[in-house]
Amino acid sequence: MFKIREILTISDYVTLINIVLGLMAILLNDFAFVYVAVVFDALDGMVARKTNTVSDFGAELDSICDVVSFGVAPAYLLYANISTLSPELNIWGVILASIFVCCGALRLARFGVLDVKGFIGLPIPAGALFTCSILHAALLYNNVLSGTLGYIVLFVYLVAGLLMICDIRYPKYPRRVYLSVFSLALLIGVLGQPIPLVLCLISYTIYGFYGTLTHEL
Repeated sequence: MFKIREILTISDYVTLINIVLGLMAILLNDFAFVYVAVVFDALDGMVARKTNTVSDFGAELDSICDVVSFGVAPAYLLYANISTLSPELNIWGVILASIFVCCGALRLARFGVLDVKGFIGLPIPAGALFTCSILHAALLYNNVLSGTLGYIVLFVYLVAGLLMICDIRYPKYPRRVYLSVFSLALLIGVLGQPIPLVLCLISYTIYGFYGTLTHEL
């Protein structure tokens, strides 16, 4: 037996902020909370390593929080907003949201038992950013573009879900230049303009394909 308060570390509290942000994204139907949750997801690992408090408990807590913030929250945002793009696609919104959550959970479960360098499959925070930024952009430009946006968004959710459970390799620590550009794009996304974030996530996804092909060749 152990008491929760005796094993909680500073990094665990940072992780809990992550899940609270995911909950806020759901309750307030707001993409910005998912974007900020990604920052805290990165911070908890950094804090754990800096304070030498890496633990199995922290890893399990992180996975549970990730399912909510980067699985359930993006899925709910799809369900809550798909009718704005194409009302006839409501049922498909439910189906694709469910597939995305399941793929995210499978991705995290596999990551928890594998001991490999880098990531196998698109990391769930990247999957969440990929889907949320495109859905966010679609809602912003719905008055400009055609009614096919709903189909595009659903397809993106399907692709992101499949990428999370595929065998494509992604770097665990991207180069500093990309990290700087990504950080700026994330900030711009939080401020309400997701297009730079969309471009960053597309480039990261393509980079995974390229890296896997060149590695296998």
